[in-house]
Amino acid sequence: MDIHQGFEAFIHAARQLEESYSELQTHAAAIDLQLTRTNDELQKTLLEREMVFTSLPVGLLSLDASGTERWCNPEGRRLCGLVAAHGTELQDLPEGDWEHERVNLRLQRTRMADGGTLITAEDRSRVVRLEREVDRLDRLAGLSELALGIAHEIKNPLNGVMGFATLLSRTDDTDKQRRYAARISDGLEQVDSIVKGLLAFARPAASAAKLVDILPLIHRSATAAGVPTGCLEVRFVGGAQPDLPVDGNVLGRVLGNLFRNASEAVPGRRARLQVRVELIDRELALTVRDDGPGVAAADAQRIFKPFVSTKDQGHGLGLALACRVLAFFGGRIELLNPGRPGAEFRVTMPLCVEPGVEASHG
Repeated sequence: MDIHQGFEAFIHAARQLEESYSELQTHAAAIDLQLTRTNDELQKTLLEREMVFTSLPVGLLSLDASGTERWCNPEGRRLCGLVAAHGTELQDLPEGDWEHERVNLRLQRTRMADGGTLITAEDRSRVVRLEREVDRLDRLAGLSELALGIAHEIKNPLNGVMGFATLLSRTDDTDKQRRYAARISDGLEQVDSIVKGLLAFARPAASAAKLVDILPLIHRSATAAGVPTGCLEVRFVGGAQPDLPVDGNVLGRVLGNLFRNASEAVPGRRARLQVRVELIDRELALTVRDDGPGVAAADAQRIFKPFVSTKDQGHGLGLALACRVLAFFGGRIELLNPGRPGAEFRVTMPLCVEPGVEASHG
């Protein structure tokens, strides 16, 4: 190769290098543009994420593996009272002058892949306040319904008392006076029964739990409710023992009401009753079943409300009072077979676990 050919080869190689460099510049510019766009999109995404985290009504606190704060959104700082800069360890935060405020928080801790921790904190104080307000309004509505029921229930016997009192003042017949006076006495007893039931409904008595012999208690309650001898069958199942630590007064009152309802539901008051006594998860459960017509499905929930009765002469406080008293002591009463013959109720009461309960027999 002579000098001329070598020079032409050099020129050709230089042109190829120049073209390659130009292509590299174009490619680099395209990559730089793509990186700029990607970076802009990333910054936009980070900004949107920051805005989301900032606007969240839930507190977010990120800690590294050593427990040092990495970042925290404004709600998290408000809930945790954090005012220090990022990177401050929690135990190093100054005590400062704190303003005490009672809040209801729901906290959740999530372990992250790098060994850090993400803590979420939800302030449920407003929700709790709203729930309490709804509960208060429900109670007011219940009181309004109760007041209407009181007025209706007391009005009937009072009208009778006033009517017979008027007749009593207009007659000189001693026999009629005695009959009218007896009617007045009956009406006043009805009013007294309603008032006593209302007082018991509003203020359940304190618990008097002690060892109680359940079998005699059941028989006494049945006798007081007018259940004939021989119409009651009692079975103890599931390891239930006759002596159990419960409030005998409350249990007797509730059973008496169920027995009385069963007796009045059967013509001739000859209801046959089956009582099953068992222990379920440290609770006493008594199932009472009769052979009456049962409770209609439409009345299954209503019968536990005050002044709701399926009987012509009932004032509708018995089951409501039983439900209220049991709930006051952590128990409950439920109808197991609505809409079917033979009403079956289950009464559940927690056993008293306090030491030194007294024994009560007979």
